[in-house]
Amino acid sequence: MNANIIAFVILFAIAGASAFIVIALLQKSLRLLLEDVVKLPACTTFYTRVLSIGLVFIALSGALGVTLDLKKGSACMEYVWKVADGLSAAFGNTCVFLLGFLIVVTILVSVLRRRSE
Repeated sequence: MNANIIAFVILFAIAGASAFIVIALLQKSLRLLLEDVVKLPACTTFYTRVLSIGLVFIALSGALGVTLDLKKGSACMEYVWKVADGLSAAFGNTCVFLLGFLIVVTILVSVLRRRSE
């Protein structure tokens, strides 16, 4: 039982840290792009918050979607595979979310860039 809790905490920490790393990598560039093209502070704030909230919720849902119910005598690698299963779900959903977000922002930028020129 203790090993299940430890594996869940590790999964939760890695999934949360990966979400915050992606947010840190993308947020500044997204903010600069939107400030240059849209020139509406409310729009910039909205899209950066949508990115942050979406990534955090996806990471947490990937961590919460895994059931760690291994028996007491389970090998250590079984816990590693369960954690990897949760991370796989979180990373896959993160990629899908980023693809959708990229499409929306690309459409927004292309429409507003043409209109402002």
